[in-house]
Amino acid sequence: MRKNVRNLLLQGLAAVLLAGGTLGAVNATGDEANASTKPGPRTGSHATSLRAVWPALKTGSRGTDVLTAQHLLAARGHRLAADGAFGQKTTKAVRDFQRKNRLKADGVIGAKTWAKLTNLTVASGARGQAVKAVQVQLGVKADGVFGRKTKAAVSSFQKKSRLAVDGVVRPTTWHRLIAGTSTLAVPASPRDVRLDHKLALRQLAAAGIQRPVGRTSLHGVRARTIQGVIALRKASRCTIVITGGTESGHSTKGNYSHAKGYKLDLRTRDEGRCVTNWIKNTQRKGKPRGNDPRWHGTLNGISAEYVYETPRNGGIHWDITFK
Repeated sequence: MRKNVRNLLLQGLAAVLLAGGTLGAVNATGDEANASTKPGPRTGSHATSLRAVWPALKTGSRGTDVLTAQHLLAARGHRLAADGAFGQKTTKAVRDFQRKNRLKADGVIGAKTWAKLTNLTVASGARGQAVKAVQVQLGVKADGVFGRKTKAAVSSFQKKSRLAVDGVVRPTTWHRLIAGTSTLAVPASPRDVRLDHKLALRQLAAAGIQRPVGRTSLHGVRARTIQGVIALRKASRCTIVITGGTESGHSTKGNYSHAKGYKLDLRTRDEGRCVTNWIKNTQRKGKPRGNDPRWHGTLNGISAEYVYETPRNGGIHWDITFK
């Protein structure tokens, strides 16, 4: 009974957070350990609004945001190869940058470090690593030259993001480029906050992810799982097709099952071919689970385990666990 009441309260909290007001999103790692959350204007009993969350990057992270950070570090004078993999050299460069900017030198890129890295303006005629950082986020050719095509892409992004459209990348545009679509910021302690189906769909739609196929249910899915799949879309820039959620019919074994809201199934072929290639080419390959290949990675501070499931009765899919 107490557990049910707790889940209802947590779900209610999630619904209120999604409804409106201002919540300062906090990454509970690295340079964000002492950050504070400031309440915004009250429009109801506990109304707060959402802000996009800076991705938390650390050793082992991979993807577009790491590549962006590496270009920005290089633009600040740090000798660093931009390869999209957060290794020892990147960690050292981050620590050096943090020391120079009087931040906690923990080698983790959180909101405070991002704010310092992106405290610069890039506009038409600019050249170099900072321009490449913009181009990587926009998905255009990263040639380091801020020409007409890059300006047009920036302007288009600003228009879609409801920012002032001038084709110039200032801190506000940097933040929206890197932090991405606003998503629910879950309190640090109840990591198992659950969402109902409609609330999960609203978050996915806000991030540009289509409704799950067929009779897939998201009722009771963890908010962290939804954050994870949104981070996957942003990192891979792929179409995400969810084919399995919390509905019955999945294995209920273990602590991290579909029923407990930790897992989502994704399509591997057709629209899913892009994400399949991204996982196999960018994530860390691990030991197989039975006969099924497995990869591991971190998405915006969320641990992800990708298993390429090949059931005997067909229906090959990605079985992804977000923790």
